[in-house]
Amino acid sequence: MRVMVLIILIGIFGLGGYVVFSIRTVTHDPDRWHVDPLTAPAQPTPNGYYVGPPSVSTQPVNEPSRIYDADAARLAAAFDGFVMGQPRVERLAGSIEEAWITYVQRTETLQFPDYISVRFFNLDVPNTSTVAIFSRSRFGHSDMGVNEDRVQSWLKSIASLENGLAAAEDEPEPDQDGTAPEAAETAGQ
Repeated sequence: MRVMVLIILIGIFGLGGYVVFSIRTVTHDPDRWHVDPLTAPAQPTPNGYYVGPPSVSTQPVNEPSRIYDADAARLAAAFDGFVMGQPRVERLAGSIEEAWITYVQRTETLQFPDYISVRFFNLDVPNTSTVAIFSRSRFGHSDMGVNEDRVQSWLKSIASLENGLAAAEDEPEPDQDGTAPEAAETAGQ
């Protein structure tokens, strides 16, 4: 009987170790995880958080984005500088120049990967821009507020650039035709 219990315990610990190892060494496919936060499909589970301008987003937002007194390139540089200083963060795809970046941040203990896609774009008013952020967990059903907390913390890093308008729902339209601007075109404006 003791041998059977020992075998079962070794099996449980072995399986647990394999699962943890697999999660810690999982690869990140940019084609799957580097998504445009303005058009990304909604999560089937409640383990994500989305900030964006409601007027151009194809999905409901958890929080409307703010308007900033900086062009998209400056906003992206300030944001990226803060984010890359955070623990366990790496850039998966995109760049400041594109004004569209996806980051991976791993949880502290089990190293579960979370993906954060961010896009910056200029508005019609000179030297104003906004941001769309889609933060989501790769594993699990619920994130217990981790993605929302992360987004709020990261947005605080660029709060000094905020121009004081309540939210992006009062924003000028991004383009004349009301569609989302192309990040590459707007980052340099």
